[in-house]
Amino acid sequence: MAQEKSNRRVATTTPSKNTEIAKIRHSKDEEPNFYKCPSCGTNYTKLDDNFPSSQSELYAGWNYHLPVCKKCLDQMFVHYTEAYGNNEDLAVRRICEKYDIYYCTSLLNASRKITKNRSRIHTYVSRSNLTQYIKKTFDTTLDEERTNTISSIEEYDVKKANGEINITKATLKRWGVGVFEDDEYPILEEHYKMLKENNPNADNNQEIFIRSLCHLNLLMIKALKNKDLDGYTKANGEYAKTFKQAGLKTVEEKDNSNDETFCMTLGFISDYTPEEFYQDKELYKDHDDIGEYMERHILRPLINLETGSSTRDKEYFVPETEEDYEEE
Repeated sequence: MAQEKSNRRVATTTPSKNTEIAKIRHSKDEEPNFYKCPSCGTNYTKLDDNFPSSQSELYAGWNYHLPVCKKCLDQMFVHYTEAYGNNEDLAVRRICEKYDIYYCTSLLNASRKITKNRSRIHTYVSRSNLTQYIKKTFDTTLDEERTNTISSIEEYDVKKANGEINITKATLKRWGVGVFEDDEYPILEEHYKMLKENNPNADNNQEIFIRSLCHLNLLMIKALKNKDLDGYTKANGEYAKTFKQAGLKTVEEKDNSNDETFCMTLGFISDYTPEEFYQDKELYKDHDDIGEYMERHILRPLINLETGSSTRDKEYFVPETEEDYEEE
């Protein structure tokens, strides 16, 4: 007899966006007379100046100091830097992960080593305790890094049906599935449309540059959001070089008239110099006869050159034959 399949469904859960540990209370029955580093075993009579400060509730019992002395922290940073192929950024992240320290790009850039005797990891930890980073730990980092990307077309269909997203499938396919977060697609699409409107005849090579420019524009926006000046400067520089290399046009001024004059449009004149100012024809009359000069000495020779005609100037033309008089 065939075994019947169970209809039981196991409920799945997802982590909350707020994963920070709640404040841990502890009693202070007796204060110790020394603090021992668990890494090297050295005894210190005080926490300050010997153990780095911390924002994590895990170390509330140590008056919010890391349970490792500054000397050991330096050695740990050297170890992880070598372990990650001399990549200091990865070494900083690993230590932040180990001791529940807030990790972000702006802090990373601000802690870069600028002098021989400066400890990068001490600088990073010190800056992570500034006012703007109060109560931020590695849990905060994980919350900030949690993505809302669409991993498949099927997931897109479900989200679209539930009204969770407001992007088209064409937009999703243009920028890729599982690459960007939901709120980043509209930013990419808006910049893409702006560049395409100003460069309607872009070829396939320029199309590649246009998409790269959209990526760089998104990086600039994210850098501004994170107050990452170094990241913004680099993205902005790459944007300028890519734009120049692509040979694209900048934003063009447009109006509703579609009638253009030399160097400006009628819409521009209408906005900044109202038409009624020009109603006094006598005031704006061609007193110097520049218009007549243009017709006689520039336009007439050009017409003769282009069409092969032989129109003569009425003032300076001297007839030589009766036919010339008749032509005049």
